[in-house]
Amino acid sequence: MESGPNTYWVGRYRLSARIATGGMAEVYLGRRFEDDGARGPAVAVKRLMPHLASDRRVVQMFLNEARITAQVRHPNVVSILELGMEGTEPFIAMELLEGRSFAELRQEAAERGQRVPLGITLRVLVEACRGLDAAHRAVDEAGRPLRIVHRDFTPDNIHVGVNGAVKVIDFGIAKADALGAGTEPGVLKGKFFYMSPEMIAGKPVDHRADLFAAGVMLYEQLCGRRPFTGMTAEEVLGRIAEGRARPPTAFDPSVPAALELVCLTALQRDPAARFDSLESFIDAIEAIGGQAEVATGEQVAAYVDTLFPPDRDPKRQALRRARMADPSHGGTPPIPRAFDPNAAPHNAMTVPAAWPKVFLPDVGATLHGGEPPDSVRPPTPTSPGSTEAATVTGFRASSPGVVPPSRPGSATDSTPPARNPTDSTPPTRNDSGITQGGPRRRSRWGLVLGGVLGLAALGAGGTWYLTRTESSPTERLAKAQAADAPTAKVSLLSGLGEDTRATAEELAQAGTVLLTAGAHFKALELAEAYVARFPKDVEAHLLAARAATELNRGKRAERALDEALTLAPKDLRPSLMLADLRERQGDLPGAVAALAKAYAQKPGVARVAPRYGRMLSQNGRLDEAASVLSAWTREHDDAASLAELGFVRFRQERVDEAAALLKRALRKDGKLAVAHYYLGAVLFRQGDSTGAERAYREADRLAPEDPRALAARCQLHAHGGNETAVAEVKRTLEERFPERANVLAAECKAGN
Repeated sequence: MESGPNTYWVGRYRLSARIATGGMAEVYLGRRFEDDGARGPAVAVKRLMPHLASDRRVVQMFLNEARITAQVRHPNVVSILELGMEGTEPFIAMELLEGRSFAELRQEAAERGQRVPLGITLRVLVEACRGLDAAHRAVDEAGRPLRIVHRDFTPDNIHVGVNGAVKVIDFGIAKADALGAGTEPGVLKGKFFYMSPEMIAGKPVDHRADLFAAGVMLYEQLCGRRPFTGMTAEEVLGRIAEGRARPPTAFDPSVPAALELVCLTALQRDPAARFDSLESFIDAIEAIGGQAEVATGEQVAAYVDTLFPPDRDPKRQALRRARMADPSHGGTPPIPRAFDPNAAPHNAMTVPAAWPKVFLPDVGATLHGGEPPDSVRPPTPTSPGSTEAATVTGFRASSPGVVPPSRPGSATDSTPPARNPTDSTPPTRNDSGITQGGPRRRSRWGLVLGGVLGLAALGAGGTWYLTRTESSPTERLAKAQAADAPTAKVSLLSGLGEDTRATAEELAQAGTVLLTAGAHFKALELAEAYVARFPKDVEAHLLAARAATELNRGKRAERALDEALTLAPKDLRPSLMLADLRERQGDLPGAVAALAKAYAQKPGVARVAPRYGRMLSQNGRLDEAASVLSAWTREHDDAASLAELGFVRFRQERVDEAAALLKRALRKDGKLAVAHYYLGAVLFRQGDSTGAERAYREADRLAPEDPRALAARCQLHAHGGNETAVAEVKRTLEERFPERANVLAAECKAGN
């Protein structure tokens, strides 16, 4: 069995690189070896974080994921290959997936000002529902139904592969009648936006709870918002319990009536009123066709490549590097070392009585690559960190590395709790069939080599220190600020975070320069050094939050903002930056909640009140929006706020007041495109079609990149029966917005 300098062993699996770290577990790129040295394909090996390995409830959830997922054999469910023990710590060997979570696809599309195409979303939902339907129908060896319920069926737990394959992942909180659940009874499980009314009420749940979650995901696609929103989690849960979602056509008249019916049926408050199964839900979607045609797997793969190009996506590139770290990669395979028949026997393995005894036979599977994280900075053992990076075998991933963190009981802090590469004793299985590792021996040559490399690194560090530039941080910062090219700015500021001469103020300024230059990763790197040197400086944490937000690392940004808020509870910036983050993530209720906190602190601040009022308006909370915007416009003649208040009044059926507010806004700023657009809607409601046409044309002239005014003109002419004008506007829509032509053209028919 060959080994390399960066390889470790867990059971029969050689681990060559850590590819993800989440809140509960870490995942390694691994490869299985048999007694004769034969090796299998690359797999993902998932292990609990060291500090959680002794937590009975966490271990139970970890084991529950493997036990339940292993009962489902379906191409749309991630495959569990083996559950084993290394000492007293469990591990899961599972199918290695390369791609992104559906949540990441939606977020990246939103970052580009788009929505995932309807056909792509339908394909993802249909395929995920096929896998989950197979889980609902799974039976045990005796043919008894297991009645598996996922209970956390969300975009985060749907994996979309680079090959177009869709798989349901993370059954960690699922339940099955014969196997139990991974969490304590009576606890709300899953992400509450997707919880069914019966889950919230604490009633027994069956497969129809997962069907409700599928309906929520479909509604999000059709409407661009969630069916149940609120300022707080309690408010959202209350609205779900009420079960009265507005029809999707209230937000987008172009939604096909049949698809709206499917969506609202899945969202029924009473489980008996929903579809009887996910299979029926799938059949109903596939029967619609037309505008709701389900995309092909090839189209899904092409779309993933469009959002995350393989030559530029840092996660796919990181996976490539992880594969290169595997000694089995490329070249002629080395000859396996013979196992030592005289090796000492394995120590007996003790499994705590509280853990269920599980035997999962190895299951053959087609493996499809892996899911890399988006960070190149490995976490520390005590602070793993987790960003909203790629979903790897069932949880959010971040921070790769090639050396696992130390675990309790290791000889030194740097000794991994895994098989030493020089161990010649093969792994074995105990009587329960659970894989167990063998004894460990240190390699004398490994220690010598490590010492030589350490001295070389020390010498290199000393050389750098003696030959480093004499320019002071102040000089470097001044040159970077004066430089024109972003690359020059980055070069001048490289390594500034490690220069102990740099002050906190200089680090803050350097971070701003890097962000302005678009060097977000470098800015985050500098911010981490800034935080390490000045942990009590709120500017350090705010810089880290800004950089992490730009890199779409939500968890890292949230941690930074939490620290900033702790250090400066009266500072508005953490709340405003959290609103930015939530808006980027497509979580408008979350953005409103963050702005509400800032507004409660300082309602009269220009960067708070107008934005808060606008977000309330966009969330359909018209009375609150009117209150905030009215209070603001009484003191400030703000054109944008006047226009938004006018649109709120329009939707409150106070049309004349809306017209007056919009005209007042345009007197302040005649080039405010959105005010012309809102005024067009008001004039049309007042019966002034000519004035509405004029207002829509002006809005289109001022903001040609916004299709709303053109689409409104199309509806206006369709309502008046002017087919020539409709055809002309349709041609303009097709020329200017070719990717959205079908949807926009469908809107033209809405007034007929």
